[in-house]
Formats: sequence, structure tokens, C-alpha cells
Amino acid sequence: MSKKARLSSSDDLLRENETTKDWVSQLPDDILINIISKLTLMEAARTCVLSSRWRYLWTFTTALDFDGIREILPRTKRYFREYKFVRWVNKVLVLHRGSNVSQFRVSFYLSSSLEGVITNWIYKALAKTVQNFELDFRYNSGHHYTFPQEIYNSLKGVRGLSSIKSLRSICLSAVNVTGEILEFFIHNCPLLDELCVKDSIDLVSLKVVGSSVRLKSLDIQYCSFMKDIEISTPNLFSFKYYGPKIELHIENVPQLVELSVRADHTVEDMFLVAPLVCYFPQLTMLELDSCNEVYKHFSNCELPKLIHLNLRVTIPNHECLVGLACIMKSCPSLQKLTLELQSSGRRIGKKTQQVLRCSHQHLKLVELHMFRGREIDLQLAFYIFENAAILGKMIVEPSNYMTRKEIRNCTQMLESKLPQGVELVIGSLYVSDYKHG
Repeated sequence: MSKKARLSSSDDLLRENETTKDWVSQLPDDILINIISKLTLMEAARTCVLSSRWRYLWTFTTALDFDGIREILPRTKRYFREYKFVRWVNKVLVLHRGSNVSQFRVSFYLSSSLEGVITNWIYKALAKTVQNFELDFRYNSGHHYTFPQEIYNSLKGVRGLSSIKSLRSICLSAVNVTGEILEFFIHNCPLLDELCVKDSIDLVSLKVVGSSVRLKSLDIQYCSFMKDIEISTPNLFSFKYYGPKIELHIENVPQLVELSVRADHTVEDMFLVAPLVCYFPQLTMLELDSCNEVYKHFSNCELPKLIHLNLRVTIPNHECLVGLACIMKSCPSLQKLTLELQSSGRRIGKKTQQVLRCSHQHLKLVELHMFRGREIDLQLAFYIFENAAILGKMIVEPSNYMTRKEIRNCTQMLESKLPQGVELVIGSLYVSDYKHG
């Protein structure tokens, strides 16, 4: 072989090596760990077979998301599910080598006999200076995990306080926790931005008070024995409350721009809304249950900054059409309107008030959920067609009670009055765009 031929062969081999070279594996460990941390835990663990370089990298993942509902339930027989989930979590926690965890999340249904196991998981998570902590046991069919007093007591010491300094969010679902424990976290976690508690039997009273409190988002839902909430903190950005009628005291919340309030019963909405009306003018997002008393609040104030309004219409009747007209007048900057058209089977009032026209210049997107094709459902849609000057899209999500024939008939009626240039979407089905175009 000539010298020229040998050189040519060497060049081809070099180019082939360059093409097949594993450049990803040449990246620094911290970049690879960052990539692995964006995968699910199951996917991250599978990277160990790629090469010797990858064998243990997954054990440094910063995302410990134990989603048993997604990872275990679909693949496991019923009587093995709890055993397999517990074994999976325990094994990962033993193998995990990272000292810092951005996320620790457990989502599964677990029996009350495993409270000691769960407590051990919490200790291990806090030892890794976790940032986002979540326990979700809503699938427990009535069983609740009680946040242990022993953990609370251990956190009060110097070592315990240092383990929660990095916490940025806490979310507890179907976890019994007292207001005393929550307030401890609020005042001793300097980075805590978000607190979410759902379905806690032990939560009765909660105070979020203090100029030094950093909390930006407070979400309390379906805590059956809740009696009162007091809020006075200048950093609060978002507040959500779903549940029974309570004593609600709110003051000194200049940053509050997102508010969601829903009562267990529609007639109780006015008691929850009344203390909040004075903050309506500063809101950009508002979610409420609607009733005549709620509509009156809109007639007595303006919401000049409101961009997104979500109303659960529990009693669709003529009054809610009058209320919609009042809302559109009070919210001149509204860009997105969501109406959930439910029905309690109870009517309020008679068709006595005239519905006034109110041309709206900013409303672009309207969503009608649980649409049943009743006369009032269609009237609400037609009123929006007539008064939203720059409406771009209306999304209609039909109720499960509607037949295909009823959906087709309603679609035809909506299309018959659809303004030019407005896109109509029925569920996930694209129906019409530029009707006259």
C-alpha cells in the first residue's frame, strides 16, 4: 500500500471516530447530573447502563419525585403495589448520594400502618436540605398521614432549623397538620415562597402575620374543620381558599394580585368575598363562585387591572346573565373569561332585570366549561359574541351528559351567530375559524 493510500485510510478512520464519539459523556458531572435531574426517577436510573461513566451519576439526581400513581399503579397487581412502592422509595434513598435535593415528592396511597416508614422518608429528605417538599396521599381512600410531633420537636433545635433553611415550597395533601406546625415553618424558613395544604383534618386556625414573612403563595383547600384564617403580610402575591365558611381577616397585602375563593355552599360565598372586596381593584386574576350577592360586589366597584376571571356558575339562570353584563362593565381590561356552568337544581329570582349591552374592548378568550346546551348556556355565549369587540376564540367544553346529537345541534346554533374572525372550538375539536372568510 502506498504512503498516500495509508494517509487516506487514516483520515477516514479519524473522521469515523469523530462521528461516533460520545460527546455527551465528555461533559462535566454537574451538567450531566442537571440533565438526569430533568428525567423521571425511573428514567434516571436506567442511564446507569449507558457506560461505566454513567453508572452512578443518577444517584446524584436533585429531583426525588416518587410518583407511584404514574410509575407503580399501571405496571403492578393491586396486592403488590404498596410493597413495591415502599421498596422502590427505600432503595433510591439508600443509593442516593447527593447532599442537596431541589425536589422531594411522594405521591401514592399508603395505609396507616406505614406511618413510621413515611416519617423516616421525611427525616432523610430534610437531611438533604430539600427545597421543594411535597406529600400527596389523596388516594388513600380516607386514610390520612399525621405530621409527626417528633419531627416538629426535632426541628426546633439548632440542627433542625438548619435543615429547613433551604425550603422554598411545602405542599401537603391528605396530611393532618396543625396551624402551629405550619406557622413554625412560615416563620423559620426564610426562603419559603409557597405553602399549600389540602384535606387536613387537624388544620383549624392559621395566622400568616408579620412583615418579615416571605410567603408569596398561600393555598388552603378542603380542610373540613377550618374556622379562621388571618393574613397580614406585605409579600403575599396569591391566595386561594376552597372550603367551608370561615372567619377571614386580611389586611396589609399590597402585593396581592391573584385571588381564588370558593365556598362549600353557594350561599356562603358572600361571607368569604365581603372581606376581600376592598382588594378587588389591585387584582389581575380572580376566581369565584357566582351568585346574586357576588354580582352586587362587581356593580359597586371597579377592577381596572383584572386580566383573567374564572366564575363557577352554580345556578345558571337569568341573574347570571345580568351578572355577566355587570362584570364586563366593571372589568374593562379583562382578556380571559372562564365560566364553569354547573347547576345545583335551585333557581334564584325571576326574569325581571333587563340585560344591558356593554361593549368590551379587550376580551380575547372565553372558555365555557360543562356546557349543556340549555337556553341560558346559549344566551351567555350569544351575549359574549355581541359584546366582546375583539374576541378571538371561544372554547366550549360540553358536559358529559350531552349526546353527540345535542353537541352537533348546539355547535350549529353557536356557528349561526359566530362573529367574523372568531375561532370556535368544541372540546378538543376544532370547529370554525374565520366563519365568513
